[in-house]
Amino acid sequence: MARVNVIYHHYPHYRRPVMQALAESPAHDYRFWGSLEDVAGIKAFRGDSGIAIHALRFRLLGPFWLLGGYWRAVLDRSADALIVHGHPNMPASWLIGLAGRLTGKTVLYWAHGWLKQEPRWKAWMRRLHYRLGHRVLTYGQRAGEIATAGGFPATQIVPIWNSLDWPAARDVLQKLENEGISAVRRRLSLPPDAFVVQCSARLTPLCRFDLLLEAAAHLKAQGIETLVVLIGDGPERAKLEAQARDLGVATLFPGAIYDEAVLGAWIFASDVTASPGKVGLSAIHSLMYGTPVVTHGDMDRQMPEAEAIIAGVTGGFFEHGDAEALADALQHWRGADGPALHARCRDVIASRYNPQTQAEIIDSVVSEVCHAR
Repeated sequence: MARVNVIYHHYPHYRRPVMQALAESPAHDYRFWGSLEDVAGIKAFRGDSGIAIHALRFRLLGPFWLLGGYWRAVLDRSADALIVHGHPNMPASWLIGLAGRLTGKTVLYWAHGWLKQEPRWKAWMRRLHYRLGHRVLTYGQRAGEIATAGGFPATQIVPIWNSLDWPAARDVLQKLENEGISAVRRRLSLPPDAFVVQCSARLTPLCRFDLLLEAAAHLKAQGIETLVVLIGDGPERAKLEAQARDLGVATLFPGAIYDEAVLGAWIFASDVTASPGKVGLSAIHSLMYGTPVVTHGDMDRQMPEAEAIIAGVTGGFFEHGDAEALADALQHWRGADGPALHARCRDVIASRYNPQTQAEIIDSVVSEVCHAR
């Protein structure tokens, strides 16, 4: 059994399930270090009765991520391995990797890794950074494809995917299925036969919900009445409300929802999730409730979670920035086969994008590298 210190800038609240799975692992002993403060509007998980987090200091300074107080975790003689948040703009990530190597510890970076081809100097710096680790644990397979095309060793990259609270969602989903989609729609005051397109996200320009409203207007012109549900709040809300009125597009703004049972019901009752800007964990959240996802297909502008979308199976892609193409992609899911479609979407989560699978892969990498060394 290896003793592993996990060092993160802070643990977003959605990391709790995978941290719990690691904390309960019979294979290795995981200890957690990170800031307890919220970062950039993302709520931090501060630990609970089963998971202790040793507090670190963290702040953003322009493009740089400044972490402090981590040397106790790095120089801990009882630790066999370090799992480090691998952000190249965080100087601590470089120092921890170097110090870990010098003190004979296994170093694993947990990171997005590679999202797109970069200028030569930037690609070189990224390779240099990640070569400090024995492995890079990435959010998807595409990171490895980009890295190996640039000369990084394929054997040092391991996809561990990403996840939300799949066990809790399954409990919510079972109740929703017992209730039935028609009853859920009545409870939410949704028209029973409406084509419902939803997305849950902070309402910002990057999300391109203006494009979604334009696409809904295109569908309306074709005689397809579309009900758009934008769950969340943010600086674009008033502008989007005005645009919806001007276009005559039926749109609901339920506001920010944090109750999983309520949010899950909205996703479950929708025909499709649309994320016109880019898609991250909202894709995973949607698929957990059996709802397909549509987003743009320019993978250089996407997040790794877009890999969960299999065109024509669990969702689809449209040409970036094209409202008519988005309308066509959404229309494909109107009246789609419910039970079979829902099962396909959930299978992606059950097989890959869940905290238990993540923990098992991390366990296996720690075992492999520590044993080899």
